[in-house]
Amino acid sequence: MLWAWQRAENLSFIDTRTTGVAYLAGTARILPNGFPEFEPRLQPLSLRPGTPALAVVRIESSAPHARAQIAPLVQALSQVVHQPAIRGLQIDFDARVSERAFYRSLLHTLKKQSPVPIGVTALASWCESDRWLEGTDIAEAVPMFFRMGQDEAHNMQVTNSLCASSIGLSTDEPWPLHRPPGLQRIYVFSPRAWNGDMYARALRRIDNWK
Repeated sequence: MLWAWQRAENLSFIDTRTTGVAYLAGTARILPNGFPEFEPRLQPLSLRPGTPALAVVRIESSAPHARAQIAPLVQALSQVVHQPAIRGLQIDFDARVSERAFYRSLLHTLKKQSPVPIGVTALASWCESDRWLEGTDIAEAVPMFFRMGQDEAHNMQVTNSLCASSIGLSTDEPWPLHRPPGLQRIYVFSPRAWNGDMYARALRRIDNWK
């Protein structure tokens, strides 16, 4: 799975038999009054018909103790989960400890109302020692093995079963020394817009990762 963030992306060159796209569909900013301000994707995205696609929504909160409101945020996200041809929704939210109860409630409400599976990106610590996502019954939590210290990434051990089937990596950083067993999906981030050469290099790196 290639992450396509808030920039112009033409991914019509990928092999849709083996590769999908998790594209940023919008950003929900929780204001100090607890209500969301939703900004949809503003950049063009080109995909071949039939590309396996996940819609990603980034959630940002402007204050550590914002009185976040579940209902208006779910309403804002409903325009995303009903987009045609997506196979799931991925939430990207670096929730503070004070926001975890809200986040669990949001995931529970979304799961009941969404026509597609709900997954999340996860800070690495959520998949190792801090297991607060357990019991949310989401489709997957993708541990982010980048923007970490190299030693931390190499030594981290995933213990949360929600995080065992997927991993998030970046083209511009070292990957874990060994490929974790049981991976079903590898998400790859690029700090620059994707092109055919970068895609080919990422595939070779995955093939050589043992």
